[in-house]
Formats: sequence, C-alpha cells, structure tokens
Amino acid sequence: WKSREQLPPTWPAATSTAEPLAAMVAMDVDTASAVDVQALAALTVGSRANFGLFQQAATGASVRLAGRITELQAGAQSCTITTTDGGVVQVAAADVPTSGLAAGTFVEAVGTKAGEAAMAAAGFYSFPGGGDADAELWDEAVKLAQLPQLRDLFAPVQV
Repeated sequence: WKSREQLPPTWPAATSTAEPLAAMVAMDVDTASAVDVQALAALTVGSRANFGLFQQAATGASVRLAGRITELQAGAQSCTITTTDGGVVQVAAADVPTSGLAAGTFVEAVGTKAGEAAMAAAGFYSFPGGGDADAELWDEAVKLAQLPQLRDLFAPVQV
C-alpha cells in the first residue's frame, strides 16, 4: 500500500484524519536501571547468555546475563543471580548503584565474565513487573538466538 486510501477500511489509519506520526503516543515503560555509565560505554556489546552459555564464554568476555536476584544486602557491592536456566552467578557491582534493585527482581546484568560463576557488572536493567517475568520464555529466546539459522538476526552489529 502506497497511501492511506489503499488500506482496507477496517484499519484505523484508513479512517483517521491524524498523520500517523502525530497519532503516536509516547510509551510509558516503568523500568529501572542501575549503571556505571563509563564502564558500560567501554564495553563491547555482549551476547545474551544463560548459565550454560556463560560458562562457555571466555573470561573477560562481554555478556548479558538474565535472572532473578536471589541475594542482595543493603548497600551491597555484590549480589547473587539465579539465571534463567537455574545456574547461580555471583555478580560484583562495585561502581553500580544497587539502590533500585531488590531480591526477587528479574534483571539483565551487563558486564564481563570474571570466572566460571562470577561476573563484574557494569549495569543492571530490570523490567516492568520485574517479579512477574517469565524466566523460561527468556531462556528459550536466548537458546533460539544461538541457532545457526537465527544467529545473524541477533548478533551485535559492528559499526
């Protein structure tokens, strides 16, 4: 379709008088992030990983690891994350403010692999309804992104 007039009459844009961009509204997403901006800027874009893929990554590699915070003490410089496939990773968060995070929250930790079950975080991203996130679904998406047929769709692009 090259113009609004060619759209089927049941489509909202076919009857709307507003321009498409003017009709868009800002999306209000309640997410929390805790990041060390300088450390995050210095990282290469890492691949999303579950615990199995995390263990295969080289020490020092950039990774994005999702899971639930299972241990976090007030003012802590580290936390423990149970990954989407059930692994447990100790995450050091020395320069990352953890005040907006809580135990039980589903987060994606971004940083570098520091050991077999250890990570140095440059940031944490939580999602709306953080406690309600579907860890199994996330894990399946991570696995799908590793399939040879789909890998190119999810691989970071070098610019």
